Amino acid sequence: MIQAKGMLYASVAAFALIATAPAHAQAGVAQESPKPEVASDQSVSPTAPADAVQNAPAEDGSEIVVTGLRRSLESAQAIKRTSDGIVDAVVAQDIGKLPDTFASSALQRVAGVAVTRGGGEAAGVTVRGLPDLTTTYNGRQIFTAEGRYVQIQDFPAGTVAALEVYKSGLANMIEGGIAGSINVRGRKPFDFNGFELSGSLNAVLSQQSKNIAPNGNLLISDRWQTGIGEMGLLLNASYVGINFLDSTREQSLVIATTTAANAPAAGPGLRYPDAQGIFLGYGARYRPSANAAFQWRPTPELEIYADGLYQGFRSKDYNRYLFMPIFGDIRLSNVTTIPNTNQILSATVTGAVRPDGYTGSFNGKTDTYQGGVGAVWKKDRLQISADVAYTNSKYRADLVNVDYAFASSPVRDVVFEEPHDGGPTQTFVNFDITNPANFISRGLYQELLEVGGKDWQSRADLQYDFDEGFLKRIQVGIRYSDRDANRDFGNFYVNNEGSGIPLTSLPGAVVRTSQPGFAYNDANRNRAYAALTRDSIRDNLVALRQFFGTPAGLPAFNPTDNFRANEKSYTAYGQVKYGFDLGSTVIDGLVGLRAIKTKTRISGFSRVEDTGGAVTFPAIEARNEQTDYLPNASARVAFTDKLQLRLAYTQTRTRPNFFDLRPNTTLFQPPILAPGDPCLTNPSTADCVERLRRGGSAGNPNLRSLTSDNYDASLEWYFSRTGSFTAAVFRHDANGFLATVDDRSAAGLRIARPVNLGNTRLQGAELQFTSFLDIDGLPEWAKGFGLQANGTYIDAKGDLQPNFAATLNNEQQPFPGVSRWAYNLIALYERPVFSARLAYNYRSKFVNYYSLEAFDPIAHPITERGRGQLDFSTSVTPVPNITIAFDIVNLLGNPLQRYRPYDTGDIYTRQILYLERSYSLGIRFRF
Repeated sequence: MIQAKGMLYASVAAFALIATAPAHAQAGVAQESPKPEVASDQSVSPTAPADAVQNAPAEDGSEIVVTGLRRSLESAQAIKRTSDGIVDAVVAQDIGKLPDTFASSALQRVAGVAVTRGGGEAAGVTVRGLPDLTTTYNGRQIFTAEGRYVQIQDFPAGTVAALEVYKSGLANMIEGGIAGSINVRGRKPFDFNGFELSGSLNAVLSQQSKNIAPNGNLLISDRWQTGIGEMGLLLNASYVGINFLDSTREQSLVIATTTAANAPAAGPGLRYPDAQGIFLGYGARYRPSANAAFQWRPTPELEIYADGLYQGFRSKDYNRYLFMPIFGDIRLSNVTTIPNTNQILSATVTGAVRPDGYTGSFNGKTDTYQGGVGAVWKKDRLQISADVAYTNSKYRADLVNVDYAFASSPVRDVVFEEPHDGGPTQTFVNFDITNPANFISRGLYQELLEVGGKDWQSRADLQYDFDEGFLKRIQVGIRYSDRDANRDFGNFYVNNEGSGIPLTSLPGAVVRTSQPGFAYNDANRNRAYAALTRDSIRDNLVALRQFFGTPAGLPAFNPTDNFRANEKSYTAYGQVKYGFDLGSTVIDGLVGLRAIKTKTRISGFSRVEDTGGAVTFPAIEARNEQTDYLPNASARVAFTDKLQLRLAYTQTRTRPNFFDLRPNTTLFQPPILAPGDPCLTNPSTADCVERLRRGGSAGNPNLRSLTSDNYDASLEWYFSRTGSFTAAVFRHDANGFLATVDDRSAAGLRIARPVNLGNTRLQGAELQFTSFLDIDGLPEWAKGFGLQANGTYIDAKGDLQPNFAATLNNEQQPFPGVSRWAYNLIALYERPVFSARLAYNYRSKFVNYYSLEAFDPIAHPITERGRGQLDFSTSVTPVPNITIAFDIVNLLGNPLQRYRPYDTGDIYTRQILYLERSYSLGIRFRF
């Protein structure tokens, strides 16, 4: 492995030198065989994939060489320009090649789209500040397990032809997301002229984990004439892996106050977080995927097709957490403060409750299958189509944590805001945290989660085009879906801290110093400490259960954590397209209505405890039914063939997740207090009353759907084949966003419960510019430079105050998950032999969530500071059909920084999270 890493490092260095050298293209050398592709008549995109665009004359009469990046931009521009809705797209530059390693990373380049980062990849996609999306694959709805949608990162980039982001809905599109819809378009055999063989193989090296993960994909496709018509078959397989380490320094949300007793030299009234922590999250994650598509055209009018998709997810994570209390019978000395504040900057801590933590081994597995058949018949101006599909998805997660504690509580020198990136760090005095003898066993925790979902979906559509007059097209259709969802969860915990058993005495214990993490600077002083290895936990589970006295085998499922759900929806829609001319100006648009009747049934178990302490679990069921009418109206005003204005109004709705609708209430284990905790002797203090509340979670079968009225306007100027400038404004008037709040209305309980919020308004603007320097008179090498730039402004205000939630500062709190500013700057250079891209993505600060803690009656936001990320990619095509590619993700290595105000606005850093920087080197081929 060391030799392999060395070879990859050497290759990376050599390739970087090649990539930064001037590129002089040789005449007549083509990039990755720009073979023409033809559009399938059944493309889900509103236009044919523009990948077919090849070398073509520019407006000045000279020839423009159309290769990978240009082809991608032309394809995306064609989709946006001719669509009936407001659409942005990311199109694969060539077979098996998106412009980013992960499909979700490619989406972050789209104006108005934001992602969250962690676990070595981009996730948590939002569109114009909204997370409530519909995801479709080739126009069919797809989901993972019991969820409503599928994560975009679950689609390996090698299997994706295009990602289409619909920002305004149409009546003939599947409902379900007020943020819009993301359609993942896969390849089909009729997309190509004939036989295709393409693929890629690369290795991804993650800097913090120091591990290499292989990636690859292979596509084979052909079409042929038979005695019963033309047929085509495509097979595509992909394997995507990443082996990452995210490193986090954090400190408590509870802000304590010094007294004359605990800080005699400094005096009372100084503030400080009452704990610090270190988290190291290692992950080996892999996504196998395969899809197949068959097309048969027995006559020119009829096409019959069948296709299938498999998506897999495998995760073997190794999580390590160290919690260092600054509470108990403490003494603070050597206290320094942040200038001009009452906030402690650094101190020496004596007498605190001893540190503890856990070492966790997590295994996750997802298998999702979707298959479908359909037919399209076209005759003159009439088109009739039908499609039936089945989806089955299961997810299983198995977690084992071995808890530990320090054998004693050492004196520690703590810093609450270190000078590099902010946040906490600490040094233990005369205590070696790399010595296994200084750790004892504290407990064993295990949980098992199994969730699943399946559905049948079918649709039939009719379209008729008129050859003249005001009415251009009429579309009508029906859709039916029958969806099942299930969830089973079980866990147990055994605490043995009081026995003082050395950690090394556990069955099969292998204790090692952790891999350091925190690779980018020396801000964290405790870069390594002793802990059990992942394998020693997994390989000795039977013996560990016996040692801790737990039941044999996996945890039994808890009745109150489980549910079964069924949801049926019946849909009908009608939509007309109109159009007319006003002199040289052409106006067209759509008017439509989609009606959906939804019936939902969810069953589970409640928990009933009588006066004698006996507990029973009677069955409980919740049913609801609703009908939604979703109108849409739009207009496109084409002033010229290059300049057009779009206007759109839509209504959308999103159903709550099944987990939020469950009728169950689950109570967690009562709080466990460590020896010496002051709440053991004086539980009636305000702090202890809060800490001793028994936690729990509950669903809410009375939740409403999230609804929104959406207004869009965009002005689009297409000044060249790859050049465009667009400006858009938008507004969402939404009602019913979900928030999970701590319901403390019941004595001694703290129940996390979802509730509907009130009205929310999100409005903003987008600007986009794309162009290559295709200017007459420039030398050929200069025409290889290009630029993509886009920016989004969002102003989000709303009712964030549930009726029993904590008090907020004021009525105009920022809406969670929404950055006010976001932009992308992408510098491009492409010649037939060489291409490069440097992409900078920035989003301004945003609220993660609102938090209420003891000593603070205000629910302050946990806010993530603004951050930019720089990614680099380049490729060289030394011979036709073969390309060598090199990528760096997170070139800057700057951390995520989160903070939380307390009381009237003073701030301490909450978390500093160092994300992976990764290097990829590989080869692509196409024949």
